[in-house]
Amino acid sequence: MTSFKSKLARLGPLPAERRGAAPLAPAPAPLDRGPSVDGARAHDAPAAPSPEAPPPSEAAPQAAPAVSAASPSTGGARPSLDELRERISRIVARGAPPTPRADPARGELPFHVEQTPGGPLYASRTRSLAAARVGRAPLVAARDADPAMLALLSLDPALAGCDVRRALFLDTETTGLAGGTGTVPFLIGLAWFDPGADSAGPLGEPSSDGFVMEQLLLRRLGEEEPILRRLAERLADASMIVTYNGKAFDMPLLRTRYVMNRLPPPPELPHLDLVHVARRIHKARLKSRTLIALEHDVLGRVRVGDVPGGEIVACYAHFLRTGDEEALLGVVEHNAADVLAMVALVGLYGEPLGSLAADDLAGVAATLRRAGALERAAELADAAVERGGGAVARRARGDIAKARGDKARALADYEALAAEIDDASVRLELAKLYEHHVRAFARALELADQGTAEPEPAQARRRARLQRKVDRSAAVLTLPFGGPVDAGAGDPDSARSRSEPAAAPQREGEE
Repeated sequence: MTSFKSKLARLGPLPAERRGAAPLAPAPAPLDRGPSVDGARAHDAPAAPSPEAPPPSEAAPQAAPAVSAASPSTGGARPSLDELRERISRIVARGAPPTPRADPARGELPFHVEQTPGGPLYASRTRSLAAARVGRAPLVAARDADPAMLALLSLDPALAGCDVRRALFLDTETTGLAGGTGTVPFLIGLAWFDPGADSAGPLGEPSSDGFVMEQLLLRRLGEEEPILRRLAERLADASMIVTYNGKAFDMPLLRTRYVMNRLPPPPELPHLDLVHVARRIHKARLKSRTLIALEHDVLGRVRVGDVPGGEIVACYAHFLRTGDEEALLGVVEHNAADVLAMVALVGLYGEPLGSLAADDLAGVAATLRRAGALERAAELADAAVERGGGAVARRARGDIAKARGDKARALADYEALAAEIDDASVRLELAKLYEHHVRAFARALELADQGTAEPEPAQARRRARLQRKVDRSAAVLTLPFGGPVDAGAGDPDSARSRSEPAAAPQREGEE
């Protein structure tokens, strides 16, 4: 039988020895399992040194490479948790360079720094000439806008006594659209009219008058105090505020920021929100009434390379992370264009007769009817019809004529409108006029049968009443003396129709 040693000799060198690594440490000596004959002889005889085992002085240096072979550097064993943490910390420290602190006053952004008690304020101020335009609308028209007209269009009588030359135009760019305490305005655009130096021109006219544009930038979150204090100063010098959707978003957000920064709230001023005016005036012509849409369709200006509103938040976040000032250049230009567009719109709305299209004039006339300025509304409605305003202008003029009590004018406009378009609300107005003014009950019943845009119970009551009147008209008896007698003279509806030949508009509305 072959011995175990001969089998080991035929196996050859171990894998570690093939790679040139240090040989493994020798196996420990077998345990003494009891006395035997051979064991007694070996115990009595002196131990001979083994040719394979190194002396004790040489075994220790060979054991060290075996331990190093099992270290993580050679991949022989898994690294410990502390070693992994150390590796991760080295990788993180090497891959995260410190973020540079942006300084808009030294780079490409058009801002300069002002040292204030509340901290550094980054502001940009430019002046536009009075002859400057946004599209086809001159900015100087806003200086001469009629505050009474603006008050009527906004349905806010408080604006009638304001000085438009001291109006403050305001627009903000924010970190979100949700509002609340988590949304921060990082760019505030302001504009106001500056008359310039008196007698500066060769003929004594002010030579440097125009609109001043000021933009306030929040370099880092937490530096709002100087911006809010500067805004409070501008509001204190203004007579009114002009915004676009500022009543619902900009001003509530700014008041929240004053509270969050423990600052006194800004003064409450008369507020002209152009978004409501635009919806009333342009609702018949424009489907989209955003500020950019108005700038394109009303002012005649097309923005090229403008930053979309949905990307503004991402641009500012990139600026905060990296300090890249180019990310904010488009946002600053977008904000300035919004403010100047509001200035041009105030000039158009302040004197609409000479600047707006026929469809828009009809919207102005309808808004003035709601405000109660019927004479001015009738003037604008006539101009809208003459300029080819179409059905919208005729409807506005008919409604205004009805409100003024001019039933003949209203009937003519509604008849022309009914021949042009199929509108149930127009048939309702005609049915009322034919019943109470013309007293043509059969014609009124015919219109009611075609549909009058009323709830079904109201339509049923109207048709039933008109049918009774038609039946009574057909039952008129002629006396021998030639006088007509109504067979239904005892009917309450007939008596009311005789006593009230022309019903008041309020009664018509109650039906």
